[in-house]
Amino acid sequence: MNKEVHDFIRECDGVGGFIGSKVGNTKRQINKPRPVDEDDMEAIFKQAKVEQAKADQAFEDEQLKAEASNPEKLGVDSPLVSQNIAQTKASKKIGGRGRKSRKEKIEGMTISIKLGSTVQVMSGAFAGFSGTFKKFDSQTGLATVGFTLFGKETLADIDAKEIVAETS
Repeated sequence: MNKEVHDFIRECDGVGGFIGSKVGNTKRQINKPRPVDEDDMEAIFKQAKVEQAKADQAFEDEQLKAEASNPEKLGVDSPLVSQNIAQTKASKKIGGRGRKSRKEKIEGMTISIKLGSTVQVMSGAFAGFSGTFKKFDSQTGLATVGFTLFGKETLADIDAKEIVAETS
Protein backbone atom coordinates (compact mmCIF):
# COMPACT_ATOMS: atom_id res chain seq x y z
CA MET A 1 0.00 0.00 0.00
CA ASN A 2 1.41 3.36 -0.96
CA LYS A 3 0.86 6.70 0.77
CA GLU A 4 -1.78 7.84 -1.73
CA VAL A 5 -4.02 4.78 -1.20
CA HIS A 6 -3.45 4.96 2.56
CA ASP A 7 -4.52 8.60 2.72
CA PHE A 8 -7.55 7.97 0.48
CA ILE A 9 -8.85 5.17 2.70
CA ARG A 10 -8.01 7.08 5.86
CA GLU A 11 -10.12 10.07 4.72
CA CYS A 12 -13.27 7.94 4.20
CA ASP A 13 -16.08 8.43 6.71
CA GLY A 14 -16.12 5.74 9.37
CA VAL A 15 -12.45 4.78 9.00
CA GLY A 16 -10.54 5.46 12.19
CA GLY A 17 -7.24 3.93 11.26
CA PHE A 18 -5.43 0.75 10.42
CA ILE A 19 -4.23 -2.06 12.62
CA GLY A 20 -0.75 -3.17 11.75
CA SER A 21 2.85 -2.19 11.77
CA LYS A 22 4.10 1.26 10.87
CA VAL A 23 6.07 1.56 7.66
CA GLY A 24 8.13 4.44 6.34
CA ASN A 25 10.52 7.01 7.73
CA THR A 26 9.86 8.96 10.91
CA LYS A 27 8.31 11.91 9.04
CA ARG A 28 5.93 9.93 6.81
CA GLN A 29 4.95 6.80 8.66
CA ILE A 30 1.87 4.91 7.56
CA ASN A 31 0.18 1.93 9.15
CA LYS A 32 0.45 -1.12 6.97
CA PRO A 33 -2.80 -3.01 7.57
CA ARG A 34 -2.61 -6.67 8.35
CA PRO A 35 -4.98 -9.04 6.56
CA VAL A 36 -7.94 -10.45 8.47
CA ASP A 37 -7.75 -14.18 9.12
CA GLU A 38 -10.19 -16.41 7.26
CA ASP A 39 -11.47 -17.78 10.58
CA ASP A 40 -12.25 -14.27 11.79
CA MET A 41 -14.19 -13.51 8.60
CA GLU A 42 -16.16 -16.76 8.94
CA ALA A 43 -17.06 -15.80 12.53
CA ILE A 44 -18.26 -12.38 11.38
CA PHE A 45 -20.39 -13.87 8.58
CA LYS A 46 -21.79 -16.51 10.96
CA GLN A 47 -22.78 -13.85 13.50
CA ALA A 48 -24.47 -11.77 10.78
CA LYS A 49 -26.38 -14.85 9.61
CA VAL A 50 -27.56 -15.64 13.16
CA GLU A 51 -28.71 -12.05 13.73
CA GLN A 52 -30.57 -12.06 10.40
CA ALA A 53 -32.31 -15.32 11.36
CA LYS A 54 -33.36 -13.77 14.70
CA ALA A 55 -34.74 -10.69 12.95
CA ASP A 56 -36.64 -12.86 10.45
CA GLN A 57 -38.13 -14.96 13.26
CA ALA A 58 -39.19 -11.84 15.19
CA PHE A 59 -40.86 -10.48 12.04
CA GLU A 60 -42.73 -13.76 11.44
CA ASP A 61 -43.89 -13.84 15.08
CA GLU A 62 -45.16 -10.27 14.76
CA GLN A 63 -47.03 -11.15 11.57
CA LEU A 64 -48.64 -14.19 13.24
CA LYS A 65 -49.65 -12.03 16.20
CA ALA A 66 -51.23 -9.47 13.86
CA GLU A 67 -53.13 -12.19 12.00
CA ALA A 68 -54.33 -13.70 15.28
CA SER A 69 -55.72 -10.35 16.43
CA ASN A 70 -57.66 -9.84 13.16
CA PRO A 71 -61.21 -11.12 13.78
CA GLU A 72 -61.94 -11.50 10.07
CA LYS A 73 -59.16 -14.07 9.64
CA LEU A 74 -60.32 -16.02 12.69
CA GLY A 75 -63.95 -15.96 11.64
CA VAL A 76 -64.97 -14.26 14.89
CA ASP A 77 -67.39 -11.34 14.75
CA SER A 78 -66.88 -8.34 16.98
CA PRO A 79 -69.74 -7.96 19.46
CA LEU A 80 -70.07 -4.28 18.58
CA VAL A 81 -69.78 -4.52 14.81
CA SER A 82 -71.51 -7.49 13.24
CA GLN A 83 -70.36 -8.17 9.73
CA ASN A 84 -71.79 -10.73 7.42
CA ILE A 85 -68.38 -11.95 6.27
CA ALA A 86 -69.66 -15.21 4.85
CA GLN A 87 -71.73 -13.31 2.28
CA THR A 88 -69.06 -10.72 1.55
CA LYS A 89 -67.96 -10.93 -2.04
CA ALA A 90 -65.36 -8.65 -3.47
CA SER A 91 -65.65 -7.85 -7.13
CA LYS A 92 -63.21 -5.48 -8.76
CA LYS A 93 -64.21 -3.26 -11.62
CA ILE A 94 -61.55 -3.57 -14.27
CA GLY A 95 -60.79 -0.27 -15.90
CA GLY A 96 -58.14 2.24 -16.78
CA ARG A 97 -55.32 3.47 -14.66
CA GLY A 98 -55.69 5.35 -11.40
CA ARG A 99 -57.59 5.00 -8.18
CA LYS A 100 -60.94 6.29 -9.38
CA SER A 101 -61.35 3.68 -12.10
CA ARG A 102 -60.63 0.71 -9.83
CA LYS A 103 -63.25 0.37 -7.08
CA GLU A 104 -63.98 -2.55 -4.82
CA LYS A 105 -67.56 -3.41 -4.03
CA ILE A 106 -68.51 -5.39 -0.97
CA GLU A 107 -72.00 -6.82 -1.08
CA GLY A 108 -74.04 -8.11 1.84
CA MET A 109 -72.14 -6.28 4.58
CA THR A 110 -74.15 -5.05 7.56
CA ILE A 111 -73.12 -3.25 10.73
CA SER A 112 -75.08 -2.70 13.91
CA ILE A 113 -74.07 0.81 14.94
CA LYS A 114 -76.76 3.47 15.22
CA LEU A 115 -76.42 6.74 13.35
CA GLY A 116 -75.11 9.49 15.60
CA SER A 117 -73.43 7.10 18.06
CA THR A 118 -69.82 7.53 19.12
CA VAL A 119 -67.34 5.15 17.52
CA GLN A 120 -63.68 4.37 18.15
CA VAL A 121 -61.28 3.76 15.23
CA MET A 122 -59.16 0.67 15.91
CA SER A 123 -56.70 0.74 12.99
CA GLY A 124 -55.65 2.82 10.03
CA ALA A 125 -54.74 6.49 9.77
CA PHE A 126 -57.25 7.55 12.45
CA ALA A 127 -56.41 4.75 14.92
CA GLY A 128 -57.23 5.83 18.48
CA PHE A 129 -59.56 8.65 17.41
CA SER A 130 -63.20 8.86 18.50
CA GLY A 131 -65.87 10.28 16.26
CA THR A 132 -69.56 10.34 15.41
CA PHE A 133 -70.99 7.69 13.08
CA LYS A 134 -72.69 9.55 10.20
CA LYS A 135 -73.57 6.99 7.50
CA PHE A 136 -72.67 3.60 6.05
CA ASP A 137 -72.26 2.65 2.38
CA SER A 138 -73.02 -1.05 2.07
CA GLN A 139 -71.70 -1.25 -1.50
CA THR A 140 -68.17 -0.17 -0.63
CA GLY A 141 -68.14 -1.15 3.05
CA LEU A 142 -67.12 2.36 4.10
CA ALA A 143 -68.49 4.17 7.12
CA THR A 144 -68.49 7.97 7.23
CA VAL A 145 -67.27 9.19 10.60
CA GLY A 146 -67.13 12.79 11.78
CA PHE A 147 -64.05 13.78 13.80
CA THR A 148 -63.55 17.07 15.63
CA LEU A 149 -60.10 18.24 14.58
CA PHE A 150 -58.85 21.71 15.55
CA GLY A 151 -62.36 22.71 16.64
CA LYS A 152 -63.96 21.83 13.31
CA GLU A 153 -65.80 18.66 12.31
CA THR A 154 -64.06 16.71 9.55
CA LEU A 155 -65.71 13.79 7.77
CA ALA A 156 -63.68 10.72 6.83
CA ASP A 157 -64.65 7.52 5.05
CA ILE A 158 -63.24 4.59 7.03
CA ASP A 159 -63.47 0.86 6.40
CA ALA A 160 -66.27 -0.50 8.58
CA LYS A 161 -63.97 -3.26 9.84
CA GLU A 162 -61.78 -0.63 11.49
CA ILE A 163 -64.42 0.90 13.81
CA VAL A 164 -66.24 -0.25 16.94
CA ALA A 165 -69.00 1.41 18.94
CA GLU A 166 -67.74 3.14 22.06
CA THR A 167 -69.21 1.94 25.35
CA SER A 168 -69.39 4.66 27.97
